[in-house]
Amino acid sequence: MNMQQKFDLIMGRQRDFRWGEPYVPSTLAVPREAPKKSRISRLNSRKLNRAIHAMSNPERVFIQLALHSPCLLDIHEQKMLWPYDAPHPLSGHPLMKGGFPPPVRGTTDIATEIGFKHVEVTVRDKGVWRRMPFPYQGDLLLYLLGENGVPYAVNWTIKDQSEAFGERRLSSLKTPFQQSKDRDYAEGRTELETAYYASAGIRTVKASLDNIAPTVQANLGLIFPMHNVSLSHPVELLAEFSAEVTDFLARGEPAYIVISKFGKRWGDPRQFTARFYQDIWEGRLKVNFFQPILIDHPLEMERGDPLQVYGSLFTEKSS
Repeated sequence: MNMQQKFDLIMGRQRDFRWGEPYVPSTLAVPREAPKKSRISRLNSRKLNRAIHAMSNPERVFIQLALHSPCLLDIHEQKMLWPYDAPHPLSGHPLMKGGFPPPVRGTTDIATEIGFKHVEVTVRDKGVWRRMPFPYQGDLLLYLLGENGVPYAVNWTIKDQSEAFGERRLSSLKTPFQQSKDRDYAEGRTELETAYYASAGIRTVKASLDNIAPTVQANLGLIFPMHNVSLSHPVELLAEFSAEVTDFLARGEPAYIVISKFGKRWGDPRQFTARFYQDIWEGRLKVNFFQPILIDHPLEMERGDPLQVYGSLFTEKSS
């Protein structure tokens, strides 16, 4: 697609969004739309009842981490940053209880203030060709439920390593001049997005994959596909299984003993394996995410909760 087609596509998907309607990201994780060399994936979420589109492996991991939070209400991935002043992203949300959060300032005004060259595109508008600001996109905008029952938003801008926030195309070979340009662009682009959301009281977090422990990444990747598996055994039986697993783990015994016992008696041990991982995903069973979560090994309990260790990612205000 050329820039005009992308402009029309983004505006068509994002311009008229209203809470209560299905959310469609600016860019879908499909080869025709995703940036070249991106590692796209779609994550089916039971909580949100839709597929979430990730443009990279770091985005995929952070989406899984966000979905693990019980406070999460929604995620808007690849969300458009409005070139002109626009309502707060939570305006019209049913839980706002008649509140009127401040609007966001347009990226064009912010870009002028910080000396950042805003991308433009020529589009046909009512039969006339015009130069228009091309809309930028964020990575993940999280909507979370506060302790007071009022929702708030946190913006996650995501990279594979923290150094990438200071330089575009960090791993590419460059001349000193190009390196300087890429540094200026990366710093300006981050400042633009941060100021955009800050104008509406929304905090922006620089989230880099190198700050998430590899074992946590692996455990999220293992457990997430299990969270959506349908279970056909009776609810009472599954609850009995969960209680016995908890008891065995507390005594230093692996979950596999219970999974095997219930599987032999009631059939389809895969159902009990899925239930074990769902108990962990939904927080009914607390285990250490900083150790491999395996059914045939004893697991440490009541330590290593990623939502506590990485809790600063989710807070409304920086500490």
